Amino acid sequence: MRVSEGPDTFEFRSAHGMKAAHSRLRTFADIAVRHLQHFNHPGRAWHDLSGPQDTLTVVLSEIGGRCEARTNLRSPAAPDRQRPNHISFVPAEMRIWGYTDNIESVRELRLSFDRKSLGDCLGPDLDEGKAGTPELMFHNRRAVECARLLAAECDASDPSAGLYGEGLMIALLSACFQGRSRKEKSGLSASQLRLVLDYIHENLDASVSLIELARLVGLSSSQFARLFKASTGVSPHRYQLNTRIGKAQELLLVKGEGLSTVAAATGFADQSHFTRAFKRVIGATPREWRQDRTR
Repeated sequence: MRVSEGPDTFEFRSAHGMKAAHSRLRTFADIAVRHLQHFNHPGRAWHDLSGPQDTLTVVLSEIGGRCEARTNLRSPAAPDRQRPNHISFVPAEMRIWGYTDNIESVRELRLSFDRKSLGDCLGPDLDEGKAGTPELMFHNRRAVECARLLAAECDASDPSAGLYGEGLMIALLSACFQGRSRKEKSGLSASQLRLVLDYIHENLDASVSLIELARLVGLSSSQFARLFKASTGVSPHRYQLNTRIGKAQELLLVKGEGLSTVAAATGFADQSHFTRAFKRVIGATPREWRQDRTR
């Protein structure tokens, strides 16, 4: 069954008993992140969870019962795994069935990636054993929390900056594929931090990715995100947002500078996106804030 939403087309392989589906796609660091909801006819329904790339699927909600991931359609999952919000990792082209019986609908977040993209994101944090071995219906609370926020980003009419979604995605992948914690320095070096901060300030009006920032200092995205927060106390996304808002405040005090011009100069999608972000951070709209300062 194929689902077409805008320019994206997604196929549920070998689908049986499925009635309809919706899909919303975002892409971060060459990894496809889809928020999927599929609806079934009464009775048994199934589809092949595999794809041409590795697949990680996080079940967010089930209406009417429980869904399962099965290696054999006739073999139910172990009882201890039949809990809400389970996660399954399916290597490329390995047939694993997503199975339901008299369930109305399932909502999930599904990531598709190759090993290189996973390695770029996690670097030495990647547990090669976990990344090469299928695991069905496991549970990780941190991964589910990240998946819920990522699903909201997929649905958003005005998504947040790319650093936010990319950070959530890397946190989700880390929760599922990271090896044992290893001792590491407490933060970026002074020269690394200055290089990264200068780059963010010089590219406030551009879309900057975590991989881009990590490569500046020779780290994986997951290492960089941890060390950046250790150095600054905030995530790369939050630092970028605070810096954009600070620059916007400077521009708002320039006589005659329009809100749309300020929005474009500080990297927001449009004036309405700028206004919402500004109010979340400052507690007032840009227009209200400027009027209060220039009275």
